[in-house]
Parts: sequence; C-alpha cells; structure tokens
Amino acid sequence: MTETKKESSAPKELKGTIKDRFISLTENLQFAWFAGHAVVLLCSFFYLFSFNRIIYRIAYLGVLHSFGIIVYQQYYQNVKTAATSNNNGGASSNAGTSFPKLSLNVLINDENILYFVLAAMWLITPVFSLSLVPYSLFSLFHVLKYLQNILLPIVFGISKENNSKVATVAKFTHTYNEKCMYWVGTSEIIIVVLLLVRALLWYPSSWIVLLTFILFLKLRYENSKYTKSAFSQCRVRLDGIISHPSIPPPVKSAYNTAKAKLIELSRYQLTKPIEAEKKTT
Repeated sequence: MTETKKESSAPKELKGTIKDRFISLTENLQFAWFAGHAVVLLCSFFYLFSFNRIIYRIAYLGVLHSFGIIVYQQYYQNVKTAATSNNNGGASSNAGTSFPKLSLNVLINDENILYFVLAAMWLITPVFSLSLVPYSLFSLFHVLKYLQNILLPIVFGISKENNSKVATVAKFTHTYNEKCMYWVGTSEIIIVVLLLVRALLWYPSSWIVLLTFILFLKLRYENSKYTKSAFSQCRVRLDGIISHPSIPPPVKSAYNTAKAKLIELSRYQLTKPIEAEKKTT
C-alpha cells in the first residue's frame, strides 16, 4: 500500500533530548498515519483473543484514520501545494508533477480509496472477523518500517547499522513485504468465499456486503498483480483437486462451467489506465 512521504534519514548528530525529538516527530502528519496503523495492529491482536466488538470497531476507525491521511495527501495536500506554488511562480517538491484530473475512473483505480471505502463498509455492517486480516498485514509492515526508518533512528539514534535487532526487523520487512501482498490477495479470495456462504445462509446485510466486496475484488483484480496471482494460484489448486478421478463428472462439469464464466467476466474492464484517460480528456 502507498505510504506517506518518506522522512529524511536520521541526523548524524541527535539534537535535543529524547522527549524533544519525540514531540517534534509527533507534529508530522506521517506520525499520525503511523499511529493509525499502530491502533489497527494492536486492536487486531487484542480482538484475536477477545472477539470484542468494540475493539473490532476501533480497529476500523484506525484503518479509516491511516488510509484517510493518505487520501488527504494525494487529493488535497499535494494538489493544493502544487497550485500554490504555480500561483506564486515558485518551485516546490511537486513542481513538474502531473496530478490526474479527478474523475470516477481515477478514484476506482486508487487502491487507497478502495480500501478506505471498504473499511467504512466493514465498520457499519455486522462483524466479520476475517475482514481484519488484510488490514492487519498492511499495518504490521507499515508499523515495522516506520519504527526502523523513522522513529528509532530519529528519536533514539538506533538503526540497523548499530543494532542487530533493528537489522533483523529490516531483513524481515525486506524479505516478506512482497509476499505479504500475495497473502493479502489470497485472504481476500477466502473472504469472498465465506461471504458467499453467509449470503446463502441469509446473514443480516450479507448480500449487500457480498456484492460490495465482489465489486471491490473485481477492481483489485484489474489493477493488482498480487490479486491476479492469487486467483491464478487458486485456479491451479482447484484444477488439481477437480481433476482427481474420485470427483463425480457432474461436479467437474459444474466447476468447468463456473470457471469459464469467471474467466469471461474477468475480460470486462470496469477501469481504464489513467494515462489513457489523460489522452481522451
């Protein structure tokens, strides 16, 4: 997922006390983003052992907080800064940056907006515990990266160069960050299957949630290589299971028909590339 703007690396000489450096860090919008992810991570952990609905809701407030900051930066702060710079005739870090014209296509192409809207749905609909898994994975890596790159070096002067534990964390995030995105894609496929079961059993609001999540998953499939890869791996595994001689022919026929329909559906595009939209506007 998109992160907030990177801070500069830790200064060679730390100035002020630990308290002063920490307070200075908290005044940055990136710290608020980090705090949101920390809330998600902690609430997800405690919810795992309590299944407390209040903790579940607080976790999603943390999701909306952290993703909301990203959306704010993308569609308000950056554009406003660029506009101010242009009006003043000055240069800025956004000079020369092309911001796409705001449209429905731009919005549904943006993964941060999709996950923000999805989180809002989870917040106001009946509890579905597995829905926290993708957000928890995002938060885990965002929190670890912020600690190793920003908070520990700037406030405490600790970095992977002088601390073996931080080096271990850095190695972990580097090794598993890419894999995490595939895990998220796989978890979302499991989620849609369970939502289908809930809908067939007529759980409250189950059909609305299912249709909303299917739309979300279709948009992610069109724009995420990780989601596409998760679907491909799932299809290969199911093909292997269905091809077993013990599977009755009617089941195989039903599976192949459903697979063909899904493949055909995947060819219909709800979005178009942002660059293509620029050429037509």
